[in-house]
Amino acid sequence: MNKAPLKYLLFVTKPYSFSILEPIQETIENQNSGTVKWFMASSAKHFSCPGEQLRSNEEVIDYSPDAVLVPGNVAPHFWPGLKVQIFHGLDEEVKGFYTITGFFDLYCTSGPAMTERFSTIAKKKKHFLVRETGWPKLDPVYKGNYDNRAQKDQMIKKCDFDPDLPVILYAPTFPPKYTSAIDLLDEVKTLRDKYNWIIKFHPLMDKNIVEKYKLLESVRLQVIDELNILPVMAASDVMVTDTSSVAYEYLSFNRPLITYNALARKEKGINIQKPKELYDAIEKSLQYPMEHVEKRKKYLNEIHPYTDGVSSNRILDAINDILKNDLLDGLKKKPKNIVRKYLIKKMIARSQS
Repeated sequence: MNKAPLKYLLFVTKPYSFSILEPIQETIENQNSGTVKWFMASSAKHFSCPGEQLRSNEEVIDYSPDAVLVPGNVAPHFWPGLKVQIFHGLDEEVKGFYTITGFFDLYCTSGPAMTERFSTIAKKKKHFLVRETGWPKLDPVYKGNYDNRAQKDQMIKKCDFDPDLPVILYAPTFPPKYTSAIDLLDEVKTLRDKYNWIIKFHPLMDKNIVEKYKLLESVRLQVIDELNILPVMAASDVMVTDTSSVAYEYLSFNRPLITYNALARKEKGINIQKPKELYDAIEKSLQYPMEHVEKRKKYLNEIHPYTDGVSSNRILDAINDILKNDLLDGLKKKPKNIVRKYLIKKMIARSQS
């Protein structure tokens, strides 16, 4: 589709969302199909902006974006433009992922599982559209930007790891109800010297837990804080997680996955239920890395079947199609959401201070 030059605004409230939206910015720039500006609020405002930044509500109004792309749950309703939900992850095993906040005109889903759920809700609510596009964060993976051998060599050199030992990535979720970080702490300590360990926490992880793991740091274990987990995934031989949506990102690398008390799609790897099962699961994963390959493919086809690296293009096509053909006409009004709208106004006001 020939895309008309549009004005895009990328709205970020969490620093880990930059890597979700940057492929979209790159696509727009490569195609010369519009202008891109960013607005950073909440915890993201303390980080370096990857593009041209707008710093006030007035600047956004003057810019008058055609589309506001958001990987979070809310968008400033008082800004111009089509509000587009991009999502902060591929799939949530915990409650709340399919909650409709009432801020978005368009939901860009990653694959059939998500599309089916949101399409069903859209038919009932009738105030937003759904388009299946794939997830832009994975575009660099499928374009071959993350070579396993190169990333692993780089990580081993950076951390001064033993090149003869496998690299185990541990990336737990942060909610206290679902995180494995507390349960697996002692077991990771016990296994610390058997492998090279990379510990990657969610930015919202309890700081006390992070400090406990930092006390384990050694020549075999490093706690890292990179915002983009994809290069770290590319450098690893096995990933350990729990209910975190990073499990589904890791499926794109087709490598062994270990989950701790997963809630859904437990066969996507080895799902352990006790900390003492971790060692055997790691050893089995290293010895038989292709054992769960068919299950990985099956679930990836449900969650994210697009392997062409152009999900960003599909998102832009969907936006252009909706705007060009006035497809929002006829949709019902969104819910009032008085409390949420008040909170988003406060957040934007604080970001300008």
